[in-house]
Amino acid sequence: MSVSMDLIKQLREETGAGISDCKNALIESQGDIDKARKILLAKGAAKAAKKLDRLTKEGVISIKNNGKKAIMIELGCETDFVGRNEKFVELAKNITEFLFDKDFSTIDEALNLEYKDSKDLRTFINENISVFGENIRLSRVKVLKAQKESEIIFDYLHFNNRVGVLVLIDSEKELDEEIKKELGNKVVFQIASMKPVYLDLSSIPNEEIEEQKRMAFEQAKSEGKPEHIAQKIAEGKVLKIFEESVLLEQPFFDDSMKLPKFKDYIKFMESKIGGKIVVKDFARFEIGK
Repeated sequence: MSVSMDLIKQLREETGAGISDCKNALIESQGDIDKARKILLAKGAAKAAKKLDRLTKEGVISIKNNGKKAIMIELGCETDFVGRNEKFVELAKNITEFLFDKDFSTIDEALNLEYKDSKDLRTFINENISVFGENIRLSRVKVLKAQKESEIIFDYLHFNNRVGVLVLIDSEKELDEEIKKELGNKVVFQIASMKPVYLDLSSIPNEEIEEQKRMAFEQAKSEGKPEHIAQKIAEGKVLKIFEESVLLEQPFFDDSMKLPKFKDYIKFMESKIGGKIVVKDFARFEIGK
């Protein structure tokens, strides 16, 4: 039987499937668009299952933030070509919007949440594998919530959607809009550009510190240093190793302000507002990292 291009176009717009797949499904369903949709869904699910084990090294970051609650997701795909696709970016935004109002503790819990048409989110994402022709995975999710009125969340999303930042800050004094903008910009750019892993020295796992100390100590001993000297060298080396990955200990990115460390910038802003500023939590996502 012949199938009109209008019907093929309608099915393609509804499902995202290719023209030939839409045409064949309509022929198989004798022109019944509802049956054709189910045929495409079944075939798409079979194709998607074959792609589920493929690596997702590309993708996009998506953020929603109202200042008191924020969510950041990484939606992975296989190639940069799909990662730059406007529909893929829109898919990530839709998932972010959906998850923003939901409560969950893990990615698995998020994927099990009921989505549209009584599907769960996992099924919805898997259906899109056949649309884009690549494996798609919800790789990472970070949720931040302000616990009191004095806390505020700032965010940053790089123009290419490949780097995203969330940071939760508590300010003892109420911040006017100008100060809030200045503080937020400096903090998110520090995290985006300097790539910290830990918030402060106390947040580094003790076993990681001890392992680095042991390695530095053994190296100093092998160079003939006395044990008490080797111990001091090890402690100094560990501090140096970690200061580049600890947010508060990092060199401040803005050379124009001539402040040695990021924590010195926080002190500067505290003196400016006349109150304490505490960085409570942060997250930095980068595609492929």
